[in-house]
Amino acid sequence: MRELKKRLYTVATLVPKGARVADIGTDHGHLPIYLRQNGISPFCIASDIKEKPLATARLNIQKTATCEIDTRLGFGLSTVKPYEIDCVTIAGMGGEVISSIIEEAPWLKDSRYTLILQPMTSADALRKYLSENGFEIVCEVATDESDRVYTVLKVQYSGACFSPDDVFLRCGKLSAEEPISRRYIEKQLKIVKKCIDDLTASGKNADLNDLYNTYNSIKNLLGD
Repeated sequence: MRELKKRLYTVATLVPKGARVADIGTDHGHLPIYLRQNGISPFCIASDIKEKPLATARLNIQKTATCEIDTRLGFGLSTVKPYEIDCVTIAGMGGEVISSIIEEAPWLKDSRYTLILQPMTSADALRKYLSENGFEIVCEVATDESDRVYTVLKVQYSGACFSPDDVFLRCGKLSAEEPISRRYIEKQLKIVKKCIDDLTASGKNADLNDLYNTYNSIKNLLGD
């Protein structure tokens, strides 16, 4: 039975049991194989924009004798029909790319769908898009792999739109009580501190008040 690295394993733990899953940007198909082998999902679509990794995914599916996984070539959710699935997983892409994939599938604006999203970069841009377009971050979990810390978001459409503040954009719904989440939040604090230092050194003080407010609010999250 195939085991997943920690980042994808965290994604798998947030997939609702019994959900039919479309894994977008599946690469070598490891996540759908895991979901099927462990009885989490009865049916998966493994989709990728590139033929070479999709061919490897097909080979891995054959090697593991995993049934009920369709492999499909194409961008984003263009390969998926709304009635086929209940859950979408998108892992290993930048936040802007994930946002564009969701934007091009307006049928996701329905509370029946669960989205499990793992941005490699620009998580703030993804949180902003979700918040301003009626997608609720139901929960958020931090995970680490190869000395890097990532966040995984479980999302459903609620229709409630809002403009998030800078602290939410940077830290989302992570709790400083969880050790890995704390590392993620501490990293955001360092990023804000560097922005403050850079602006101070350059004499550009216009945005310093907002950054100081963000810095202090993140420190409060940490209990410092």
